[in-house]
Amino acid sequence: MFDLMLTDGAQWFTGAAVVATLLFGITVLLLFLGGDGGLDVAGDLDVPDGADSGDGAFKILSFQGIVGFGMGWGWGGLVAFRSLGWNWNQSAVAGVAVGAIFLWMLWLGFKALHDLTGDGNVHASDAVGHEGTVTVTIPETGSGRVRLVIGRRQREFRATAQGIEIPTRETIQVTAARDDGTLEVTRSAAQGSG
Repeated sequence: MFDLMLTDGAQWFTGAAVVATLLFGITVLLLFLGGDGGLDVAGDLDVPDGADSGDGAFKILSFQGIVGFGMGWGWGGLVAFRSLGWNWNQSAVAGVAVGAIFLWMLWLGFKALHDLTGDGNVHASDAVGHEGTVTVTIPETGSGRVRLVIGRRQREFRATAQGIEIPTRETIQVTAARDDGTLEVTRSAAQGSG
């Protein structure tokens, strides 16, 4: 087995594959033990403030990207060199192709994680046009509270009703949103204005 992995130039592929795989294993172990898994080192490529944290270029040029490419290049090159019988240069090109596939998979993973994130904030203006329910009676003058579902999330807002009283549990429709986050509402069309 050692002859297959450490002779005739195969040691280059084996070395890269083993080192990258060990680093990958340590990274995964640190993730499970509560570390950040990034093995932060001085000079790491951090995303600048204000930049999109899901930027693929910064993620691919990270520690994980380099380790992923090293694993792909090492194992892919070794398989091409020993199993397919290709010469060293052809195997190195095959390793680059496999490493690029590993980087592409890494990019897809980071993109999927980024797509899952969101700030979770719902702005009052997002509520305009939605129906909800009064949770605290809205007096003729002053404000009450309403609950509505926006984007599959239930939210509660302060609300006014422009000179009409709307009791608790009545269905309302949001007509406008103020800068301070207060909603202007009216009774739902289904209930009428009576």
